[in-house]
Amino acid sequence: MAHLCSKTTQDAISTLEAGTLDFEGLTISAKDELISKLSFSKEGEQWESTSTATGDVVVAVDCTQDKAIISAGQSRELINAIQQLRKAMGLDLSDKVEVFFEENAGMTAVEDAVSMNVNVFEAKFQGAVPVPKKFAPKWSVVLRSDTAEIGGSRVEVSICRPAVAGKDGLGDGVEYFLSTLEPTTVAEQSTLCAKLDGKEVTLKQGEDFWVDTVAKLKDTKALSWL
Repeated sequence: MAHLCSKTTQDAISTLEAGTLDFEGLTISAKDELISKLSFSKEGEQWESTSTATGDVVVAVDCTQDKAIISAGQSRELINAIQQLRKAMGLDLSDKVEVFFEENAGMTAVEDAVSMNVNVFEAKFQGAVPVPKKFAPKWSVVLRSDTAEIGGSRVEVSICRPAVAGKDGLGDGVEYFLSTLEPTTVAEQSTLCAKLDGKEVTLKQGEDFWVDTVAKLKDTKALSWL
């Protein structure tokens, strides 16, 4: 037994290939008298492994959690929080909402996670990518809001009624006008005309207003990751 245990992996492979093991005048059959089993000798705690009962197959997985894996997990947690809010409101899959979140001061983990998985959110929520609450229009109507634990931090998540977004600093009159509009009614309009305080006002889509906040943030580059 001590002789066998002292053999290296290459020695064991050579013995199996030769089919016999010679030891102190004895010839041992590697096929009938020796049982070989594979094992995984891990280096580091990030490895997990398992083998078949006969030891002929070993599977080893590197469980290192890099930034991409962590962000994907946090995105799934955010998606679950959004789904729970939609369910609580009785919304159908076809019902569009805007999603905003607010992290504790100095924290950006959720925003970082969303920025690395924008395509996942676009596919899941018909283009409604969650963005920080500070970008929500003042007239945004919250349908439901709750606090969720995402990545170990408490985050406020809100689903809001779709709203037209306006350029910053347009003034109360113009902002009130935009707040009365339904995004679906202006989506195909390049300009909007209104009479405010006795003056004719013309607003251009992509310059003065957008069909939603995400469109505004993309055009204005207010969020580099959109």
